[in-house]
Amino acid sequence: MNQDKLKEYLIKLRENAQTMIFNNSKNIVYNSTNQSKINLRAFSVLQKMVDPNLNNILLEKAFLPLSNGSPHIMYTLNKIINHLSKEESTPCSNKVFIDVNTAKSLKEERSDKLFGKTQNKKHIMVSLDRSMLETPETFTHLLQAGMTIARINCAHDNLTVWKKMIQTLRKAEEKHNARCAGDDSKCKIFIDLPGPKIRIGSITPSKNKKGKKESYIKIKKNDILRIYKNDKYIGIPKTDTEPASVGVTLPKALRNVRINDRVYIDDGKIFGKVVLNTEEYIEIEIFLTRKKEETIYPENGINFPDSLVHLNVSTVSESDLSILKSMYKDIDLVGISYINHPKDIQMVKQQLELLTDEKKGIIAKIETKNAILSLSKIIMEGLNCSLFGVMIARGDLVIEIGLEQFLSAQEGILEICNAAHTPVIWATGVLENMNKKNIPSITELTDAQAGLRADCIMLNKGPYVPNSIEFLQKLNEINQDPQFHLRNSLVSFVQFDF
Repeated sequence: MNQDKLKEYLIKLRENAQTMIFNNSKNIVYNSTNQSKINLRAFSVLQKMVDPNLNNILLEKAFLPLSNGSPHIMYTLNKIINHLSKEESTPCSNKVFIDVNTAKSLKEERSDKLFGKTQNKKHIMVSLDRSMLETPETFTHLLQAGMTIARINCAHDNLTVWKKMIQTLRKAEEKHNARCAGDDSKCKIFIDLPGPKIRIGSITPSKNKKGKKESYIKIKKNDILRIYKNDKYIGIPKTDTEPASVGVTLPKALRNVRINDRVYIDDGKIFGKVVLNTEEYIEIEIFLTRKKEETIYPENGINFPDSLVHLNVSTVSESDLSILKSMYKDIDLVGISYINHPKDIQMVKQQLELLTDEKKGIIAKIETKNAILSLSKIIMEGLNCSLFGVMIARGDLVIEIGLEQFLSAQEGILEICNAAHTPVIWATGVLENMNKKNIPSITELTDAQAGLRADCIMLNKGPYVPNSIEFLQKLNEINQDPQFHLRNSLVSFVQFDF
C-alpha cells in the first residue's frame, strides 16, 4: 500500500469510526469520565474495523503500530494522518479525543486516588492470613518492605478475625510511621467479597498417616468423584462399592451442568469431566491430576467453566452486602468477586452510598468467561464510580477460559483498561516460589517484570513475602530510571567490534 492509499484508507477509517463512536449522540459533556468512555468506545470500534495488516503497513512507513496508542487511540490515528498529509490539523478535536499527555496524567491521577500516592514506588498488595496474628511483627515487616495495600479475603475466617487483622496492622503502622519521620502514609485495606465461589463441603474425618483425624478425600486419575447437589451432605472417601463423594456450598450452581462439562478442583490441581447427571448428584471422571494422588479438602474451590453458573447464582449475595455493612468503616477498597455484569457494580455502589458519604474504591475482579465477554460494559459502568479499578484475578481466570486463551486474555484486559485509563491490579501467583522459599524461578522473574505494567501487584502468603516486596520495588526502580537501567543493562557490558 503506497502512502496516498494508506492516507485515504486511514481518513475513511476515521470517518467511519467517528460515526460509530458517537452514534448520533449530541450534547456530550467532555469531562474526564466521558473522554475515557469515548476512547474505550473508539478502541473497541477500531479493533473491529481495522485491517489486520495495518500495523505491519504502518511499521513499513516508520510509524508505531496503532495498537500502541490504545490510551489515546483516535488522537494517534489523527496524528498519523497529519504526518501523511503534512497538515497541521484535522477535523478531530483534542477536546473530544484525549491526547497522550492527558491520557497519562488521567491514569496516574485515578491510580493515586484509588490506591494512594507513593514516591515513585509500585503499589504492592499483600494477602493477610489469620496465622499472622500469632506473630504481630509480621505486619511491621510487611510495612517496612513497602506494602501499601493489605488484602483480606472474606471467603475465609470471620468478622472477628478480619477486625483483629486490621487492628493489628494499624498498631504496627503507628509504630512504623513514628520511626519514619514525616511518614504519615496509610496502608489501604482491601476486602474481597466472597461472591458465588463454589467450594467443597464438609468431609467425614479419618485418620491420616500420623494417626490424627483430618477431613480429606484422596483422588487419582481415572477415579470417579460423585458431587451431591446438597450443601448439607458430608463427603466420604471411596469404598469397594461406591466412589468418593462430596457436597458443595452452592448446589444451585449445578443446575445447568451437562454431560462432558469440564470441572476443575483446587485451582486446577484436579481436572475431570461430567459423565453422569442425576437430580441428586453428578459424577465426574478424573482425567488429570498434578500429582499421582491428590487430596481434596473442605473449602477447596471447584470450577464449572462450561456450566453457565452465573445464570443461577447472584454475583453479589445478601452475605456480601452484610459484610459491607459490618466492614465499611474500616476499609478503603472493595473487590467484587466473580463479577459478570455491570449491575454487580451498581449493587455494591448503591450499598456503599447508603452506608457512608466517604468514597470507597470498587474493584471489578475479572475471573470468569462471562466477565471477559462483558468487560467493556463493566468498565463503562465502573467509570461512573468515583474510585474504580480492575483486578486481573488470574487464578480462577485461567481455569475458566483455558490455558490456550489465558495469555491473550491477560494482555487484552490490560490493553482495554489502558484504553479506559482505568487502574489495574496484577494478581495471583506473583513470585509464589520466592514468597515460600526466598528463591524466585526464572518464569516468576518474567511474570514479575510483566506485572510492573499494572498499577498494583498482589502477592499471596508466605514467610518471605517482605523479601518479595523489596525485590519488586527494586525491579520497579530499575524500570522507572532510564539511566539506572542503561548503566546496569547487559548492553553496557558487551564489547562491539566493528
